[in-house]
Amino acid sequence: VVRAFYLTPDAGEATAEQLRTAMLAPPPPAPVDRTSGPALNFADLPPIGAPSQPSLREPLGPGLFSTTERIEFPNGVRAMIRDSNNEPGRVTVQVRFGAGRTGFSTDEAVYADLGAQALVSSGVGALGPNELDRITAGRKMSFDFTIGEGSFTFTGDTRAEDLADQLYLFAAKLAMPRWDVAAVERAKASGLLGYDSLDGNPMGVLSRDLETLLRDGDPRFATATPEQLRGATASEFRRVWLRLLSQGEVEVSVFGDIDPEATVVALGRTFGALPRRSPLAPISDRPSPSFPARNSAPQVLLHDGDADQAAALVAWPTGGGSPGLPQSRKLDVLAQLISNRLLDGLREEAGSAYTPFASSNWPLDLDGGGYLLALVQLAPGDVDAVFVEVDTIVADLAQNGPSDDELARVIEPLRQYILRAQNSHAFWQGEMAGGLFDSYRLGHLPSLATDYVFTTREEIQALAQRYLLGHGGYRVAVMPRSSVAGAETP
Repeated sequence: VVRAFYLTPDAGEATAEQLRTAMLAPPPPAPVDRTSGPALNFADLPPIGAPSQPSLREPLGPGLFSTTERIEFPNGVRAMIRDSNNEPGRVTVQVRFGAGRTGFSTDEAVYADLGAQALVSSGVGALGPNELDRITAGRKMSFDFTIGEGSFTFTGDTRAEDLADQLYLFAAKLAMPRWDVAAVERAKASGLLGYDSLDGNPMGVLSRDLETLLRDGDPRFATATPEQLRGATASEFRRVWLRLLSQGEVEVSVFGDIDPEATVVALGRTFGALPRRSPLAPISDRPSPSFPARNSAPQVLLHDGDADQAAALVAWPTGGGSPGLPQSRKLDVLAQLISNRLLDGLREEAGSAYTPFASSNWPLDLDGGGYLLALVQLAPGDVDAVFVEVDTIVADLAQNGPSDDELARVIEPLRQYILRAQNSHAFWQGEMAGGLFDSYRLGHLPSLATDYVFTTREEIQALAQRYLLGHGGYRVAVMPRSSVAGAETP
């Protein structure tokens, strides 16, 4: 049995009979076998540049930093390496560079969404996607790319035997990026096909609209619309990303089961061989996204899914920047307290089994733009009750703070998590990311556990007064379109 499924953004593009005919037609032979051609080897690829020796190599510091080395190269690249046997055979590589979302101009935001899908799949140097598959076959290598608020990150899981070639792929993406029209067109098609499906449920709508709503409509954080996707071109994609890939300092971290000496040599042949990069403006000079004003009536978004599905969200502006790291950790505690109280309150007042979610986002690469939010998926008729419950929780926390018991219910799981997670090299790699160019991140690392474990009722009360009560909250309700007559999505 052969079944065909055809998904297209343009209704009427093909009939069922045309699809059946196409499926039954014998396929023409491929002119070129995808696996044909000479064997590919990293040793045959062009060098990144002239290898260099570190201009500095020393322990990162005493105590918990003593097992990590700090390495600097003459071209300005900095690296951290940490030999760890907690996971034998596993190595994690992370490369941070650039300005993230804030590096795009307001009319370039569509290329952020396209870059998330097409930048890596375009390949590097002479290696297109097919060649990348062939050259990495039988190896442990990966190439993940994320776009943060204030930085870009390459991440790869590998092993010591493949580490040098993993570093080559990442460095080559910066030194000799490949531009593939087909990859951009595939990303555009994927965005077009998926856009309408985001209307199908409340969480889809929030995944599409929330990031820009919480930044007061900043287009750099908006999901690309179909009109923007159709207007995007491969040539403009290349222009935008060629600039972004060349900007800002580079920090490489290699943590795991490594040979330190071989790792330093591999770094010198790859990232140490890069040309010196154009600088970025300091974080203090980059404009942070703003936050919308308090609204008494919620911003209403609409979805086309089931009529019994809705979502209610309240968000408050906080801050950003690594100097405030200790405070950001205590905001995590505050967020969990709100989540627990919401869970108890909704079950008591509404008799509902809803599962609320609250979290705090404190960007370290920006001096502001952070927020704390509380979100509940629920029935449309309970939306107003959530807003009332949130206001009650905020007022009580600001006036009285949490009880000792409920504070302990939040802190103890956090303490247990930190105890378990610190055995993982990936945990420390994540916590130390960006620290070679930002001393606050490393300076506040020794207090990681105590900032959580010794959070006091008075600190939580002060944070609730400052951030939650001080602003009042930005409210969003995602409702089924059928239940809101005449309403329009903003």
